[in-house]
Amino acid sequence: MTKKILSVFFIILFFGVIGILYSFFNYTDNEVKESKEYLSPISKVQESGKLDKSWIDNFQTSKKNKYSYPVNELFMHIDLQRYLYSKVKSYKLVIQNMDRYSLFCVMQTLQNFNLPFVVTKQKVAPIIYLESDSSKKLKEIREELKKYDIDSKIIEKRL
Repeated sequence: MTKKILSVFFIILFFGVIGILYSFFNYTDNEVKESKEYLSPISKVQESGKLDKSWIDNFQTSKKNKYSYPVNELFMHIDLQRYLYSKVKSYKLVIQNMDRYSLFCVMQTLQNFNLPFVVTKQKVAPIIYLESDSSKKLKEIREELKKYDIDSKIIEKRL
């Protein structure tokens, strides 16, 4: 009895699904919908048929002579004479067996002495260039680095 009820239920369900799919695929809408939408902001057509002018068209046809640039102007003056013939000498700080800790110590030491320096990355070890006008400061840097067990040499370099 229950087998008959289940089989009838599945047959009804099967034909119902087929009928829904048939009506879904055979549905035709004879009414054509027409819609206009202009995506370009340059020329929008008003309902009266006239073209809307964009801000570029208004800018071209305006008679005003006063205008401002769309960017800020920046004027710079760099006095290169001060830098061309500097009395400050350049030095190369050579450190044997440079590792991360020693590089950190060197960087902190140079920052404490307020000397301008440049670190360049090389294949073997970084190279450090210094600028100083006194040899006394350079000796103090070497002495400070010896406290951290960092052996260093300072070589005068022409850049």
